[in-house]
This record gives sequence, C-alpha cells and structure tokens, in this order.
Amino acid sequence: MKRFWLFLLVLLTACTPTLSPPTPTPFSVAATPQVLRLACPDTLQPAVAALATAYQQAEPAMTLVVIPREDTLALQALAQGQVDLAALTWLPQQTPEQLWTVPFARDGLAIVVNPQNGVPGLTVAQLRELFQGRAEDWAAWGGLPGAPQVVSREEAAGEFALFQERVMGEARVTLTALLAPNNEAVLDWVGNDSLAVGYLATGRLDSRVRALAVEGVPPAPETLASGLYPLTRDLSLATIGEPEGAARAFIQWVLGPAGQAIVQQAGLVGLP
Repeated sequence: MKRFWLFLLVLLTACTPTLSPPTPTPFSVAATPQVLRLACPDTLQPAVAALATAYQQAEPAMTLVVIPREDTLALQALAQGQVDLAALTWLPQQTPEQLWTVPFARDGLAIVVNPQNGVPGLTVAQLRELFQGRAEDWAAWGGLPGAPQVVSREEAAGEFALFQERVMGEARVTLTALLAPNNEAVLDWVGNDSLAVGYLATGRLDSRVRALAVEGVPPAPETLASGLYPLTRDLSLATIGEPEGAARAFIQWVLGPAGQAIVQQAGLVGLP
C-alpha cells in the first residue's frame, strides 16, 4: 500500500506544469521635449512666431517658447540667462560681454502719415525739425493745413534707437509727442488722425497709413535689399557666446531655404 501511495505522489509531481516568470510588456517612453527660450520685440513677433511654428513641425522634439521683450529688455534677458536666444532689430554700441550675432533678415523704419495727408516725402533734416516740434503747419511742405501731431516710440524699442541715431542725432523728440507702446498703436493713432506722423517697421505697414519717401527713396523691398533707403537696418539673432546645440540648429535652419522663405512671407527682406 505504501508503494501505491509513493507511486501516485511521483506521478502527480511529474504532471504538475512548471510556471515560467511572466514576460514584461514592452512600453515606449516619450522623449522629453527640448525647450529653447527666445526673446524678441513686438516688431518681430509675427515673423518669429511663424518661424517657431514651422521649426517645431519639422523638429517635433523641440519646443520654442517666444517671450515678448523690446530690444533693450531682450538683451538684458539674454545677458542674465533668462533666455537662450534673442531676435533683435537693433544693437547698441555697448553690448553684453561675449555677445554673438548673425543677421537673418532686413527691414527698415517707415515714416508714416495719414492717407489723407498728401505730403510727398521728407528729407532727414525735415524729419528732425518735425520731430523736434518745430514744424507749425503741414501746408508748408505740401501737406494738409494744420499743425503736425508727432507719434514716437518708447526708449526701449529698437525703432526709437534707430530713429534717434539716424534722424535726431543729438536732438531730442519733442515732449508733446505721443508715445506708442508698439507698432499697432502707431498704426491706430496715425490712421485716425489726419495730421499725425510717426514711424514703424516696414514689415508692419498696412493700409491705415501711408509711408513717405526719405531723401527721395521709398521704403520698397528692393531699396531695403540694396540698402539705398536711408533708414534700412539688419535684423539679428543673438546668443551669449557662439551658439551650440538646439540654439545652433535653430539658427542654421532660419538661415537656410526653409527659414528664409518664412522670413519673406512675414514681410521682411531675406538675406541675399
């Protein structure tokens, strides 16, 4: 009888299946997007936003965060490490240490009046007199009768810095000038006041205003590309030190055919 039970125990043991450890289910780990922080002024926001969108579509692992800052404040943010890259309309004589820049487009500073004002154009000397508040009547220069209303930009803007350097020199804009916080405000104020005059980036022009020739040269794409227009300027991408990694890749893309096509679609003049 003992032999029978021993035999049965051996048989049951042999028939018991061996359990294998479970095979782990494979799963994918999403790569953490790489973030590039880019500061730019109001003037360049449409172009930079379009560049950022297109680049993120081409490089899904990249996330570009566009931070609005006027030129002076964008440079400060770059120097303090708050952003990785800046798009600038103006570079001061004194720049942050180890600042690296490269032009990526060109535009100009358009002098704008209300479409009802028929003044044909102005010289730089006339502009200086006008923005000092010394012009008493548009009619003397072929415009509407009445005293000009000057519209200027705040001092942090690249447009103000360029206008001060190329037009005003040592002179100051009149204290009676309206100070516009951005290009849109210039368009609104000049477009709604038949006697107003202001300045803004050529890439932001629309039908609310009329751009004047300066020294007989209109701010047309061809005169901006050639530099013949007196208030032409280069637009730059800037980093602290030579760019590396994500910043370098983005800059190379902007300077390439895809980036330059977007630059021109945004109303700027591309590189030659």
